[in-house]
Amino acid sequence: MIPLPTDPLELAILLYKSMQGRGVHIGIVSGALDTTLDFDAVVTRLESAQQLCTQNASTRHLEWYLPVGFFMSLDQLLSAPARRIKAPPRFYLADLDQLCTSDAATQSIAVRGYVAATKLHGLLAQVADHQGGVASDKTLIFLHRGTVEITPEYGVSDLCLLDGLDAFASDFILSETHQEQKRTILKTVLLELFAGKSRLPFSQVLARFSDLKEKMRAGYQLYVAEFSFQKVKTEVEKEKLDAMLKLNKVFSDIQNQLLGVPAALILAGGQMKMDGPLDAKNVVIWLGTLVFTALMALLIRNQRHTLRAVQEEIAQQKEQLRTKFQAISERFKDIYDEIEKRHTHQTRLILVVDILVALTFCCITLLLIWLSPALQAMLAATWGALKTLSLPCF
Repeated sequence: MIPLPTDPLELAILLYKSMQGRGVHIGIVSGALDTTLDFDAVVTRLESAQQLCTQNASTRHLEWYLPVGFFMSLDQLLSAPARRIKAPPRFYLADLDQLCTSDAATQSIAVRGYVAATKLHGLLAQVADHQGGVASDKTLIFLHRGTVEITPEYGVSDLCLLDGLDAFASDFILSETHQEQKRTILKTVLLELFAGKSRLPFSQVLARFSDLKEKMRAGYQLYVAEFSFQKVKTEVEKEKLDAMLKLNKVFSDIQNQLLGVPAALILAGGQMKMDGPLDAKNVVIWLGTLVFTALMALLIRNQRHTLRAVQEEIAQQKEQLRTKFQAISERFKDIYDEIEKRHTHQTRLILVVDILVALTFCCITLLLIWLSPALQAMLAATWGALKTLSLPCF
């Protein structure tokens, strides 16, 4: 015969597995006891635990009450508000055939999610300003520039592992450092996450725990650094304005010089003419264009260096923000993306100017060659000499 456990829950588990033709109705198990167990010993043990309903020794039929902590499924466990708020120290789930404790790490994901949910509820209860509701159906009420009431409503489908819950508890709830400030930050985050909702189920808190954790960390990081989000935003906006002014100035600084590009082409084209094999006036105009092109090239190169310096300065500011305020740096991504777009735009404008200057010089050079027969003859002779000197291919 199998020895009987003294613990009522463990006894119930053994009997439940040993019943033939088993049926369960309103917390009462009925069926015939397996022959591997001593029927009289089982009856005696059930009577002493006040769990026996009826018994028939001739047929080995038993009816007995399920003890506290024995549940047919996790759904049944969550049917009571009190158990959604606090997990039993030990409980058995018949559908999983699993005896669970509130601190075991080897349990199923659903059970660990349930334990994590009750732990989070308990942590929030320590911060709540009031607890409402009726009897065991307690609600958590948070007051801070508004009111949020969280009801203990969630089901099996809402359960998840809540990664980082232990760190969240130790850093923001159980820690005595800046305790009041952390409580205020938590209330502020809850009001931000669930803005416009004065009453919500705990299932929504479970679904957004990751956001709650990250916003809590970001808010506390700002407090420790003695900054506010608005102050950091103001500083970043100022840096954005300075960067935009510098980027726009790169092009505006050479706008007057740009007027010389078409002017050079018009003047050179209008002044150059064919008065001989190689007119000195044409050469002087071409040399002037060459000097103008060289000066413009130097100016464009200088503006490119300015663009690169501004880009490096913005990258340094972005890195400092990411290092100092890592939790909130992503919130300013749009601002830096806008600056990057402006930098790209100005870089393209400078490239267009560079191409126009090069085309102007090429056009005037071609015009000089076209108007100078001597120069054409010299170029033709040079080309012929180069062809003569070139080695044949073997």
